[in-house]
Amino acid sequence: MQELPYEIDHTKINSAVIVQIKGRMESGPLDKITQTILDEMNQVDRRFLILDFSELRYISSLGIRMILDVKMSLQKKSKEMALVGVTSSIYQVFHLLGLSNAFQFFQDRDEALKFLEDDSK
Repeated sequence: MQELPYEIDHTKINSAVIVQIKGRMESGPLDKITQTILDEMNQVDRRFLILDFSELRYISSLGIRMILDVKMSLQKKSKEMALVGVTSSIYQVFHLLGLSNAFQFFQDRDEALKFLEDDSK
């Protein structure tokens, strides 16, 4: 079996799911990330998704496409998404693809949680 170029960890805090992706999101099998996220977010009490990229070293345009697909899927269910820990080089990929305004970026998990919880009231 092929070793994946990334690791996924996820935790739940209140109504948020935090998914940390470590390593490289490239043209490998990204469907495991998508499935993990959507399985977690399909729970009734899950309203927010926070993707933690603080240990992500590289993301391809295919990886960004996958994240955009997840965002659109969540929007259909009135669920929100935020990205945290995005390095300047990874942010540059979003910017070059014209997607820097399509996502909410935060420095860390606490900042994102506070914003999402306050915004939903």
